[in-house]
Amino acid sequence: MIGSWRRPVAASLVACLLAAGCGPQLSKEQRLSNQQGIPSNQGHAANRLKSEEINGKTTTIGLNGGFIRMLPQGRVEMTIPTVTIGGTAYVVGSDFAKIVGFRSNWDQARGVFQLGEHDASYELKPGQTSALRDDETVTLKEAPVLFNSQIHIPVSALNPVFAKDLSFEIKEQAAVAQATDWAVSGAIDGPLEASTGAELDFGDDPKDPFQTTGGASAMRLERDPLLEASDAVEAMKGLDGFSGKDDIAVPVLRQVDMNALLTRATRYVGVNYSFGAAPYSTSGKFDCSTYTQYVFAKSGITLNRTARAQAKQGTTVDRKQLRKGDLLFFYVPGKFRSQKTVGHVGIYLGNQRMIHSAPEPKDGVQITHINNAYWKQTFLAAKRVSS
Repeated sequence: MIGSWRRPVAASLVACLLAAGCGPQLSKEQRLSNQQGIPSNQGHAANRLKSEEINGKTTTIGLNGGFIRMLPQGRVEMTIPTVTIGGTAYVVGSDFAKIVGFRSNWDQARGVFQLGEHDASYELKPGQTSALRDDETVTLKEAPVLFNSQIHIPVSALNPVFAKDLSFEIKEQAAVAQATDWAVSGAIDGPLEASTGAELDFGDDPKDPFQTTGGASAMRLERDPLLEASDAVEAMKGLDGFSGKDDIAVPVLRQVDMNALLTRATRYVGVNYSFGAAPYSTSGKFDCSTYTQYVFAKSGITLNRTARAQAKQGTTVDRKQLRKGDLLFFYVPGKFRSQKTVGHVGIYLGNQRMIHSAPEPKDGVQITHINNAYWKQTFLAAKRVSS
């Protein structure tokens, strides 16, 4: 009796191994990315390591089986699984952000899901058929939804919303995008380089009306009532002319006293960085663009909400003709997107230094020397937004 059922099963197994396509067995991510299996000589399961040598290595990311596949020439392929809810295809917002290299945040107070690099370039709201891209409203065919306490972004919204970063091909049970892994040769806190006049070197404009002997000698640290970082004063002692005394608030002028603006900017050294930070008055934190926006607003200059939108303001300045207070824009490398897309903004202090809010090389508002390989290579543009 037992042998009677074993024989048909054994026969079917042999038939399957001999049939076309039954031998090589691929993983889920290999199937989704249309990889070819490399069978062994005995017709057993596909050799996954050999397949990865031919097709590119895959790395699983997120909780739902999403992955990244490395391709030749620094190209990468990102595959985000889709889920169907009520007949509509969605991607899970948190997994989407992880796979494409975005930071993300759920703004509980406003009920908004935020994505971006060093600030919230994108905002989506459950139940709302519009999204915010920088300062631009994008109309959606279908609204995001909350499901199992996670925001789900409709597949139909991916290309309309994120077209500036990625183009998605919608396949069965997945959204797939290809991009380039842009890398730089130096670390973000790598060694400083001598200024030789090379193409990527930064330089100060000798006609800067606020450039004084000693560079930052006119700047003093003014403590802010909301500033809780006890090491802020210590962080500023490396500046020339540091006094530690409080400054008197400077009245708003049409022609901004840039030394006064930068003095005010240094008040916040040590304030923590937080992606998608709520207004400083309520959160006590900044991301990169809310910091620049806040500092300039104190001098009567209105900046847009995000770094990308701020990069559209003002007058473009050559990297060798920088003045104090110029906004410096950079891309964030290694994010599988474009090296031409603004991902970070800081304020130029003079003498090849900037003040900015960032998660690295330290966390929070910090002063960074930019004359190293990392900042030189990731620099995109400088804008002058005041006279």
